[in-house]
Amino acid sequence: MADSLRFELLGPLRAWRGDAEVALGGAKQQTVLAVLLLEAGRPVPVDRIVATVWGDQPPPSVTHLVQTYASRLRQSLDLGRDLVSTEAGYLLRLDPAQLDLTSFDRHLTSATQHRERGDQALAAAEIAAALALWRGEPLGGLTGAAVDAARQRLTERHLTALELRITVDLDAGRHADAIAELTRLVQAFPLQERLWALLMLALYRADRQAEALQTYASARALLIEELGVEPGAGLARMHHRILTGDPSLAPAAGTRNDLPGDVADFTGREPQLRRLLAAPGAAPPTAAVVLAVDGMAGVGKSTLAVHVAHRLAGRYPDGRLFLDLHAHSEGRPPVDPAAALDLLLRALGTPGETIPAGLDERAARWRAAVAGRRLLLVLDNAASAAQVRPLLPGSAGCLTLVTSRRRLADLDCTDVVSLDVLPPDEAAALFNRIILNRSIGADGDVAEVVALCDRLPLAIRIAAARLRARPAWTVGHLARRLRDRRRVLTELAVGDRSVAASLALSYAQLTEPQQRLFRLLGLAPVADFDACLAAAAAGLPVERAERLLEDLLDAHLVQEPAPGRYRLHDLLQQHAHTAAQETDDPAARHAAVGRMLDHYFAVACAAVDTLFPRTRHQRPRPVSEVPPPADARAWLDAERANLVAAVAHAATEGWPAHAVGLAATLRLYLDTGTHLVDSLAVHRHALGAASSVADRGTALHNLAKACWRLGRYDEAYDLLQRALPIHQDAGTLETLGATCYSLGRYDDAIDNYERAAEMHRAAGDPVAEATALNNIGVIHERQGRYRSVLEICGRALDIYRAAGDRLCEAHALNNAGNALWRLGDYDEALDSLSRALVLHRESGDPSWEAHTLTSLGNVLASLGRPGEALDHCDRALAIQRASGERADEAATLSDRGVIRRLVGSHPESLDDLSLALSIAREIGDRGLEIQALNGMGETLAALARPREASERHAAALRLAQEIGDRHEEARAHDGLARTLDDPGDHRERALVIYADLDVPEAQ
Repeated sequence: MADSLRFELLGPLRAWRGDAEVALGGAKQQTVLAVLLLEAGRPVPVDRIVATVWGDQPPPSVTHLVQTYASRLRQSLDLGRDLVSTEAGYLLRLDPAQLDLTSFDRHLTSATQHRERGDQALAAAEIAAALALWRGEPLGGLTGAAVDAARQRLTERHLTALELRITVDLDAGRHADAIAELTRLVQAFPLQERLWALLMLALYRADRQAEALQTYASARALLIEELGVEPGAGLARMHHRILTGDPSLAPAAGTRNDLPGDVADFTGREPQLRRLLAAPGAAPPTAAVVLAVDGMAGVGKSTLAVHVAHRLAGRYPDGRLFLDLHAHSEGRPPVDPAAALDLLLRALGTPGETIPAGLDERAARWRAAVAGRRLLLVLDNAASAAQVRPLLPGSAGCLTLVTSRRRLADLDCTDVVSLDVLPPDEAAALFNRIILNRSIGADGDVAEVVALCDRLPLAIRIAAARLRARPAWTVGHLARRLRDRRRVLTELAVGDRSVAASLALSYAQLTEPQQRLFRLLGLAPVADFDACLAAAAAGLPVERAERLLEDLLDAHLVQEPAPGRYRLHDLLQQHAHTAAQETDDPAARHAAVGRMLDHYFAVACAAVDTLFPRTRHQRPRPVSEVPPPADARAWLDAERANLVAAVAHAATEGWPAHAVGLAATLRLYLDTGTHLVDSLAVHRHALGAASSVADRGTALHNLAKACWRLGRYDEAYDLLQRALPIHQDAGTLETLGATCYSLGRYDDAIDNYERAAEMHRAAGDPVAEATALNNIGVIHERQGRYRSVLEICGRALDIYRAAGDRLCEAHALNNAGNALWRLGDYDEALDSLSRALVLHRESGDPSWEAHTLTSLGNVLASLGRPGEALDHCDRALAIQRASGERADEAATLSDRGVIRRLVGSHPESLDDLSLALSIAREIGDRGLEIQALNGMGETLAALARPREASERHAAALRLAQEIGDRHEEARAHDGLARTLDDPGDHRERALVIYADLDVPEAQ
């Protein structure tokens, strides 16, 4: 039989293959299977099967029907030789693990053995595992006298397990829980004398002797009325022992065990478990060990503490006590320490009349009572260190586990474990264990569900419980329900368990100022924040906001993932947002969001002004100016994701001026920092929010520039054509010039740059004019006009240095270095590019740093230092790929491909050049396409593939002549001269161009 086939009798009859349920056919066929399963491993006579299925009125062809049903079962379940017909009847062979009834019996036997050996914790775990297999009425849905008899026998076995579980509970001193359950059981099974006897024992051990005797009287009256008999010997003996106060009925001294049951599906938390389990052994021999577990509501503090307590229970033979201090229990105040001590002293057998009244006296009596004992104490749901401190044992050999939603920083602890939500893999594993790994969803769906649950254990348990209770649901369906973040807290509720209710209890413990700040933070349009944003949200001084944040941090209602940075877990954020909607009027909420957006706009302006002071006049201004952050770039880097989110929120939620202003303010920072995807996002939002013609023109231009930087030239060109009629300023013309250059339209590019330079000249801005001319120099380099490049760069450098603009100086040095390399002045090129690299790094411009690294790679290769050259190219590529600058990536790949060819790495060279060609064609950069084609031709020639090489050079030649790239034209002629059988005049034409360009290749 396939190992994955499993059967379930302890509820409706079901079969599973792996995670998929198998259809079992009609009711009679299922009854045949049930008979075989009940006698698994033993032959079942045909007449017994007939009697079970058809009773005393079988049809004439009954033997044939049995054969048919057996055959169908064999086929549908793929039983093969595991369901056989023998002389004695039909025999079904099963592995014990394949049938829930067998597993139930095995767990029950193990529990009995553990109890007899005195290991109550393991006995309780085995009983819990056995009872967990029951899904309802056994053989549910099947009928017939024989089935009813089998069902009755199985129910008796279930009762036996319940009785054993209750007996273990009574051994552990959990009398109150046992009384409640036994009261229900004797009502359901009034003729079960063993249940009446256990109820009497539980009442007696709970100091309710009179009620125990009255229970006997009730049971006796019922038996006489129903059956006309007196109670049996067992029940009568229990009555006599209680009547006489038999001392043997008292629980064994020192074995009190109040621990709740350990969960069967405990998952993960290995690092925390190791710390907590190791702590008692590592503590000094004279110390009482105190371990604290804190964390937000629903994070699994109590589950972890109880699990640890069960794991360590064997080390504490004198008792295991559990006390809920009710810090966050609905409708109940926290337990007063004096009342808690009264409960603890009584648990150890101290007569109530001897317990002193005062707190200090009770604490002293408690410490005396536990002196010399090895006792484990779990104090769950603590409100404060002050509540806990009087309850701590004072002697060595005792262990106290404390759980709290607050950080108990003022409690002296051996170790403190702060729980966060589960890691993704552990969260998924917990979910799968709870749903019993049912085949109802893909792994991706499970990952999404636990993410939507914020990986909070309580939320995961509730979501999984809802799924188990809805057979028609899949994990994907559950995920769809949870995606609506406005309803997620409503969805995460089942029975009396609710994430929202749990979070509400934490919120209720806050002071009014703490509650207000928490609510307003739920309105923040960002993922994390600092104290300044919190202060803006609440309209408070920063110092006051910091103190309130510390309070919320101690209450585990906010997190501090890094010093000075705070965040709310998703479900807490949703809870805070909902609380704000319910508590604060619309005007107050509107004002809070406005203050947060004002804060970001003002500080961003100050930070960008610090980095780019020359262009300050070009940016919009906030309503009120603020001092810049101490480190402007560090602040912008830390807040970048939040600033992008703030623009998006402002654009979509009714703050258009903030969206437009903040996007325009961030443009230079995002562009120079190579945050191009963010740049694209903020300018799209700004364009959508812009209402005035001027704002639309600015947004169109800024969006076009982002598209150009990302290699989306056609889109950039279209946006600029829309911008020019309403925004024909120098900046727009310069971006149009850059776009035309990338599209291979060099004359148009020069024309736009010259118009921009004239506008800067008219405005009296020599630095901007020099920048426009410097960009013309870039085009001249592509055209092979290297001496012109050096002349332009020389004039630009004088202007930049006079103005103290080191960023623009670096650009000019880079352009000059490239021209010097082309002209063969390698040492001068190396010096110019090295100085440019230093300045780019000083200014924090990784995009231009990558440009310069690639240029240095070319120079170093020409100087015979290919290893260093490749290293520079690799570093440049890492920057360009991180930023998404496709054109720059293609340029570096092309140059690295050439260098790899020079060192003989021909396959790797071809890979680089092929990728460069693909990118160039994808983005429409004809200049880069030509470079890649010529590079591929040279590498293919080195690989002795002249026909393919000549094809690449011929394609490069056509494009180079079309756009006017003279250096690449000469390079293509030279390649064709080397690869064609009839080179014609290609070599001469190459030499003429090289000589005209005055480059080393002319030699």
